[in-house]
Amino acid sequence: MRGKISQWKDNRGFGFILPDDGTGKLFFHISSVKTCGRRPKIGDIVLYDSMHDSQNRLKAKAVVIEGVGNKSSLRATSMISQTPPPKKNSLNYVLILLLLSCLLGVAFLLFQSGSINNAISSGPGINESQSSISDKSSIKSDAIIANAFSNHESNLQVSGQGIVMKLLPDDNIGSRHQKFIIKLSSGQTLLMAHNIDLAHRIGSLREGDSVQFYGEYEWNNKGGVIHWTHRDPSGSHVAGWLQHQGKRYE
Repeated sequence: MRGKISQWKDNRGFGFILPDDGTGKLFFHISSVKTCGRRPKIGDIVLYDSMHDSQNRLKAKAVVIEGVGNKSSLRATSMISQTPPPKKNSLNYVLILLLLSCLLGVAFLLFQSGSINNAISSGPGINESQSSISDKSSIKSDAIIANAFSNHESNLQVSGQGIVMKLLPDDNIGSRHQKFIIKLSSGQTLLMAHNIDLAHRIGSLREGDSVQFYGEYEWNNKGGVIHWTHRDPSGSHVAGWLQHQGKRYE
């Protein structure tokens, strides 16, 4: 659909679109804007899709500003155009690489199996093994989120753990959200937007606390936003959660 931005609050990252068909204006958030050339402004002509939020209210998503290029798309196109034609023996190289990958994978699984068995048989050392597995899981999660940020990806279910860097005021526009910023072990920061109309607030949260999460990643230029950290009453979205000091909020 097509429309014009009639209101925009840049400092808060949201605004409203007036559709060309004359229907009522739609709310949209900066995380829904897919154009990377610049931030929106009043008067911009935009293309968008629409969806209903958890309270069945219509809002805009996948917003694209007309006349502003998408940096990630341009970069991808440039990389494709510069890729040299395959060599005659490229198929052989691919088969060799696949075979080596399979062999390395089998060797890694055998090594992991031996490490776990040794940890079980050694008794007191099991906690160290579990800690190592947890660290590897955290590194993998951070890598997935870092890749999503680099490629401007959104609507991605992710999990991870971070340290609370800053507590922010609640967002009371529409559904109420508890907001705070965490820092991953990779150094990437994430804005957590926890819906407190559908889930309990983390009342004991303090800066410096560790928080685990499972939710939906939305790209922005400051690292990204994690939302849907709660159950969907309608059952149409994957249930998410936050965990703090051993207690889960969902």
